[in-house]
Amino acid sequence: MMQHLRSVSMVLAFIVGGVFHEQLALFIGWLPFGIAIMLSITFIGLDVRQLKPVRMHLWLLLAIQITGLFFWGIARVAGYPIMAESLYYCAAAPIASASPIIVNLLRGNVEFSTTAMVLSQMVFALVTPFILPFVVSVPDMSYSELSLSVAQQIFTVVGIPAIVALVLRLVYPPCRLWAPKLRDVSLGIWVLNLVVISASGIQRIIAGGYSLHEMWPLMLGAAVVCLFGFVAGYRLGYPNFKRECSQGLGQKNTVLTLYMASQSYASPLAYIGPVFYVFCHNTANAIQLALANREQREKQS
Repeated sequence: MMQHLRSVSMVLAFIVGGVFHEQLALFIGWLPFGIAIMLSITFIGLDVRQLKPVRMHLWLLLAIQITGLFFWGIARVAGYPIMAESLYYCAAAPIASASPIIVNLLRGNVEFSTTAMVLSQMVFALVTPFILPFVVSVPDMSYSELSLSVAQQIFTVVGIPAIVALVLRLVYPPCRLWAPKLRDVSLGIWVLNLVVISASGIQRIIAGGYSLHEMWPLMLGAAVVCLFGFVAGYRLGYPNFKRECSQGLGQKNTVLTLYMASQSYASPLAYIGPVFYVFCHNTANAIQLALANREQREKQS
């Protein structure tokens, strides 16, 4: 039910953002606050005792980074720098906070997925400031300047929520019970983020005068990355963590990625890839849930 609600909300968010793009694009400054609030709610509700890293987590985290650099490298060597940047945003993003929820619906190991999700946020925050300056091309900024800028932006949306959650849990331990009660609030903020992302993306497309001919390769590339992530993750985690790793490599924190892709140092057209990825990984989740439900019905019959 929650996944169905998220899918419907996602479609409505993109429609509203698309129709009122000129007005809603002005609220792009809301994104870092929206992301920070969502992650704060997630971090507050974490049961640290359930975070149990195993060797497969290391392989999964390495796979996320390698996949991002792999697709970036292929497109870059082929002579498509904007495509390379767009694919990197899609593939190297950390695992979505909704991943453990989907894994639970798939009757998988929620503890493994929760640990993977948290660790992926940490790895993303640590390595992205060093990698992203190689991915984007900003002639008037040095490597150190761009790296520091990226680090500051990531700290705002990932580091501060983690610190706030840690302080709250130390000062008032019962606050961890807030997370389930704030689930609807988190969903509402997620929808607002998508509305702003949609409006901002369309506004950038209009400002850049991009045509469908320029955009469809990025959309196709996002679909390929998404399919590769779910399939490769399934193979990586086989046989014990196949569903968990499939979610880990396939379902991404696209709101965080789109926040990075909306910055001044990012190519405006590269924004299209992660926008379309939102549709791709939600479609993949719907298919996985349908297959899991059919398998469960067959076992019961």
